[in-house]
Order: sequence, then C-alpha cells, then structure tokens
Amino acid sequence: MLRGMKRLNRYENRILKIVKLGGKLVRFKQFGFSTKTAEGFRFPIYVLEIGKEKAIKRNVAGLVAGVHGLETIGIRVLLDFLDDLFARKTSELYEEIKSGELGIVCIPILNPGGVAMKRRSNPGGVDLMRNSGVEAVKAPFFFGGHKISNFFPYYRGNVLQAESKVLDRFYNEYLLPAENTMIPVVDIHSGFGAIDHVWWPYASTHSQCADEFLFQKIANHLTTKFNHILYKFGPQSETYTTHGDLWDRLYDEYQKTKGNVSSNSSRFLPLTLEIGTWSDIQLDPWKVFRKRGIFNPTRETKQELIISHRKFLANVLRLAKMKLTDLD
Repeated sequence: MLRGMKRLNRYENRILKIVKLGGKLVRFKQFGFSTKTAEGFRFPIYVLEIGKEKAIKRNVAGLVAGVHGLETIGIRVLLDFLDDLFARKTSELYEEIKSGELGIVCIPILNPGGVAMKRRSNPGGVDLMRNSGVEAVKAPFFFGGHKISNFFPYYRGNVLQAESKVLDRFYNEYLLPAENTMIPVVDIHSGFGAIDHVWWPYASTHSQCADEFLFQKIANHLTTKFNHILYKFGPQSETYTTHGDLWDRLYDEYQKTKGNVSSNSSRFLPLTLEIGTWSDIQLDPWKVFRKRGIFNPTRETKQELIISHRKFLANVLRLAKMKLTDLD
C-alpha cells in the first residue's frame, strides 16, 4: 500500500500544481471522503471548480476520473488535459473559460482509496460502477455485477457507497441546476478493448435512452467537424451490459426531475470515455499478468496516448456553451 500512497500523493501534488497554474480561475474543494479502510482511514475526495462562478451555473461541463483504482491512465489523461490548458493558456477553450463563457467542474479521483490500495474497487471491496442499484435487464454473470462477496471483483455491494454519494452530491450541486442546453460530462475509464469507445446511456438495457438521437448528432458532430474518427461511439449496451451503472441512475434521475418538456430544455449528457488499453499487448504480452497491466498502456506508448485525448476532451466540454441547433 505504501507504493500506492506515493502514487496517490503524486496525483494530488499535480492537482495542487494545476490549482496554482489556474490562479483565480480554479477553486479547490474537499468534497467528501472515501469508504473506510479496514484500519478506519478515509481518503479525502476533491473537486475542482474551473472558471467564473456565473459560468459554473450557466454553461457547465463535467470531468470525472479514477472511479476504478487500477485505471490510473484515466487520472493521468484528465490531469494532463488541465495541466496543458493552464500551462499554455493559448487555446480557444482557455479563452472561453477566462471570459466566462464556459465553466468546468471536475472530480480528478473519485476512488482515492482504490488508487492507494491498488485495487479496482473501493476500500470496502465494492466496484463503484456496479453500485448504483440499477438492475440490468440482462447482464453477463459475474462480470456484469454480483452480490456473492466483496472478496471477488465486480461486487455490487448492498448499499450506496460513500464515493457514489460524493458523485450524487456533485451531480445535485453542479449538474442538475445547470442552465445550459447541453450539460456534457466525461467519465474517463480504461481497460476494455483495443480501441477507444465513447459510451452514452444505457449500460443496463438495450432500450434507447430519451436522448439517443441527440447523442447520435453529437457523435456525428465530433466525427465530421473535428475528425475524431478513431473513437467508436454508441450506448454502452452495444458492447456489454452491467448492473449498477452510476451514470444510468443519474441520467434517469434527471429525466424524472426535469424531463424534456420542450426543444429548449436542458439535456444532461453523461459520456464514458473507455480508453482501449489492449492495443499494445503484442508490444508487451506480459502486461496481461500484471495487476494494473490490462488497465493501462505500456510505458513506451503511455505519453503519446495521454496527449492524444486533449482535443477530444476540449471539443466535448465546449458543447456546454452550444445550442442544439449548432449541431445541425
């Protein structure tokens, strides 16, 4: 666990560096705590508010990483994106943040206990992306989420975990009251497949979500206008289904609370960027036997992979200042 703690501390130091680089445009908040470890220790969970306060209310976008403690490449991608944003201060996105046109709210590490303990789950052995309570219509046995024991991976747990409640608070405080037409959130994961997927709801069913047509338009917009042709877009259920997806629950909560009463209604648009880290197995076949191996790229390809997602993230976040007609 000592090595895991050092890794977590390095990430936290990078977060503090970003806060310093961002100056008045970045606010750093402790937002909650992890589930307790066996020794009774709880790890703090932090949120970054980026941009002017009025932009956080009117045109906000979200970034989340570190839901699974072994998927540290997602944390690196997120921190690299923010580091580059404030280090260069020359991008169109930076100017929009500086002028108050756009705000970003960010949880860099939702599962710090999993990172420190070098495990996919939280300190209680619960897989957070199987924890929401949503029952899939049909999910693969075991991998899709189970309630056998927290000794095994993909354990769903019996109650909503502390980390999942932090995500709930994040949603309720920043995303639910947002006034922008499109409220995009990107949750960065890794460890499935050899290509990069961009998933939208649902993970629990093959039924289409209420915003399926809008998600398809966004995918077309990102592909044709910005040439993001290396990403495979679609609902997660096209790839596999799971119980307990946190974003499925929050998406449905948003529909129940606000619905889509008119063409001008706000849309809550959670996207999962699933970075395909199996593409370099031929380069390093032994990675499949390492604990973090299949969830992260090899050392030789890591930096190139991290940098490769900067433009995609910027283009998705900039949806927060757009209208639906801008996608036509």
